[in-house]
Amino acid sequence: MMRPTVWIINQYTVTPEYPASTRHYELAKYLADDYNVVLWGSNFIHHNKSYRFNPLNLWKKEKAEGFEMLWLGAFPYKDNGVSRMLNMLGYAILLMAIGAWFGRKPDIIIGSSPSLFTAYASMFLAKIRTARFVLEVRDLWPDSLIEINHKPETSLVVKVLSWMERQLYKGADQIVALTRGIYSRVAVKTGSDRKLYYMPNGMDLKEWSEPSASDRQRIRQELNISSGEYVWMYAGAHGPANDLSQLIHCMAKLRGEPIQLVLLGEGIEKPALQKLAKELDIQKQIRFVSSVPKRDVSRWLTCADAFAICLKNTKLFEGALPNKLFDYLLHDKPIITTVRGEIEDFVVGHSVGVYGSMQGEGEHYLPQVLRNLQSGKMLSRVEGRELVFRLFDRKEQAKDFAENLSSILK
Repeated sequence: MMRPTVWIINQYTVTPEYPASTRHYELAKYLADDYNVVLWGSNFIHHNKSYRFNPLNLWKKEKAEGFEMLWLGAFPYKDNGVSRMLNMLGYAILLMAIGAWFGRKPDIIIGSSPSLFTAYASMFLAKIRTARFVLEVRDLWPDSLIEINHKPETSLVVKVLSWMERQLYKGADQIVALTRGIYSRVAVKTGSDRKLYYMPNGMDLKEWSEPSASDRQRIRQELNISSGEYVWMYAGAHGPANDLSQLIHCMAKLRGEPIQLVLLGEGIEKPALQKLAKELDIQKQIRFVSSVPKRDVSRWLTCADAFAICLKNTKLFEGALPNKLFDYLLHDKPIITTVRGEIEDFVVGHSVGVYGSMQGEGEHYLPQVLRNLQSGKMLSRVEGRELVFRLFDRKEQAKDFAENLSSILK
């Protein structure tokens, strides 16, 4: 009996050598045990703003771990302006053109949003290729534009995206939500949770190995951090949504204390953050580290004594559960979240973290939280690794998802 074919389409998908989430690469790898899988991505890599292959390639096919990858051409961009909009639109158009004839007919097409253009093109392909359509919602659009970028709801862009969002919810055979917050919001938007399936981020534990004590010592030496200094670390994007300036201002309140902040990653806000650290004269207590491949992140995290999850203070992010949380948990160190809602409920509820803010004083005042952690007054023992193995193993998630896809086909 011929195995069903599944297409997973995410313009921002990457392979493990890139410094970003490999959610779809890992899902494709494990789904390939039961399905013929094609993972669609973009030749222009969002995370480092470079091309994987020759920029003139309209498409290129690669063999991966039991599945195929198809990389489509796209326009380059540097920021969130007009060039990025052209990038998203161009990718969606090329996706529809190539997807209309490429390969064997898919039985299921999974379109991941953002962007809505890619998701909408995926739904279009599902219709013309007579396949089941699964919409995955990684980030709520246009909510993000309204609440983070302050786009008015009356703007043409928001109106068009809102219309596309409604059509996607209506046309999907199933909607996959990455967080409980997204799940709840989509249920309200659609008036029902009948189509909804919850599948959070997770870790490919098969590829994870525990870093050694020598890794911690070597990296701290490389960063010129002494053994007696307390290190808290943020690993991830440096963009407007992350609002990392609050971590810089926190360090200004800790000036001269034996506490160091390490910021690992890249993003359009990084130069402004470096400038702010210089203006506040705290460069000696902050280390800016370039992004590293996903497979090397765990080794770098060993240098820390605590970790930070930082996002802009907005209602939208109260339903967030970032992928970096699971990387952090594997190290059994305290996690400080500046975000209320689902993240706080998780880390506090499982005794692996604490909420901290630069707003107001008291026990949750971020500089005081750091002092309490450093002195051992809170969370002297954290057991996060067991949570990941029990709840967020990517292989187990893929196994459950494979059964779910089978039920959709029936």
